[in-house]
Amino acid sequence: MIKNVIAVIDGEAGSCGKAKVIGEIATDKSIELGASVTNCMPNAGHTFVDEFGHATIFRNIPVSAVNPNTELFIGPGSAIDMGIFENEYENVKEYLGNRKIYVHEMVPLIEERHKQYEKKKIKSGSTFKGCGAVTREKVIRDKNLKFFKSYKNAIVCSNNEWLERLYNHLDNRTEYVMLEGAQGCDLDLNHSGNYPYVTSRNVSTSQLLADSGIAAERLLQTIMVIRPFPIRISNITESGQIIYTGDYGKGNELTWTQINLASMYQRYPHYNDINYYNNSLDISKVNYLFQHCPKVYLKQLFGENYKEKDLTAITLLEALELERLIYKAKGISQYQTKLIELPTFDSNYNDNTIFDQSEQTTVTKLERRVFDLDIAKLKTNCKINTPSSLYLNFFQHLSLDFKGEIGHFNDYHFNRYLREYFNWLENETGIEISALGTGPKNNERILKKNLIKE
Repeated sequence: MIKNVIAVIDGEAGSCGKAKVIGEIATDKSIELGASVTNCMPNAGHTFVDEFGHATIFRNIPVSAVNPNTELFIGPGSAIDMGIFENEYENVKEYLGNRKIYVHEMVPLIEERHKQYEKKKIKSGSTFKGCGAVTREKVIRDKNLKFFKSYKNAIVCSNNEWLERLYNHLDNRTEYVMLEGAQGCDLDLNHSGNYPYVTSRNVSTSQLLADSGIAAERLLQTIMVIRPFPIRISNITESGQIIYTGDYGKGNELTWTQINLASMYQRYPHYNDINYYNNSLDISKVNYLFQHCPKVYLKQLFGENYKEKDLTAITLLEALELERLIYKAKGISQYQTKLIELPTFDSNYNDNTIFDQSEQTTVTKLERRVFDLDIAKLKTNCKINTPSSLYLNFFQHLSLDFKGEIGHFNDYHFNRYLREYFNWLENETGIEISALGTGPKNNERILKKNLIKE
């Protein structure tokens, strides 16, 4: 039995950077990537950033399209929204060239009624892209359900045609086949422990194999992508409605201000750390910040009743968040705080400079919530998926000094704090770290071991 299948999955709650890892494998000229399969839906975006900083968002089409020689497959676990798909196709055509994309005949079409159904029924947080609703219709064999028809070079194949073409690659000893995961293990419908704050399907390597019609014996390895501080989507919908979207196990919810400051000084973020900084917070500054902060961010910080917030009760951390969000609304990610006095970070920067590393979701464009890592949840996800390695992405959130670094692990000096973190993570999970992702661009990483087995 030939084992040549590589699965890339997200070990947390999504947005760990699977597309970055897939892109690094796909663009590695020493790797013969014959085929790549997705079973994705449009409720998640996968962003590949090339070496020049140009970002391309993939949804249904495999990120492995960045390799011009890889055959591309969209599996029956997918669902397609034609408006989104046509836009995606045009956006990625530079990578596609004249290649065909082989779409399984059982890929259903998402229509407006599916999105509206979800808005009426789902009260536990959702992107409301119709993915759960269309899956429901497929399961009950609803006569109104429509299936994808060919679009340009994205052609529909019968089940037999699709599998035969895919197995030509699976039976080739000189090639690898990529399974591109979507969402994250902690959004798994059945095994995340987070129901109902989950996605509409199971998220695991075994599910990727099943959706693609590939026997488990074909699997060579699973690369699990994680980040130091997991995220969840905003509690605010695109329409401004507040819907609780769940927490992250026993991990405390953090703020991006805590991440920003901790990464500058290479220490782990703790809630009370902020109070140790000398500050010049007074009611006039608080009032100014409150008045100039966009409403969506006020709602994000203080909830729906933000107008009733007692300004005299605003903490230093909340004030720092208000300041950060005002700058963020202006598109400014590097600024000088007027609220606290910071130790000198780097002589090349002005005093009290803060580097905002906050993120927005690819789909909703709303700011992500960020949490401390619940190691018990990660250990469970490792048991279920038995990854061959952990790709620790967003390493710059632990130490800003390593942002954008490219090199080999043995060539760097890591302080005691970072070394203890690596040891803790590997000892607790029993899985070795293969790489540290240091930035969004392709190959911005510190490689600890080879990603791919022979």
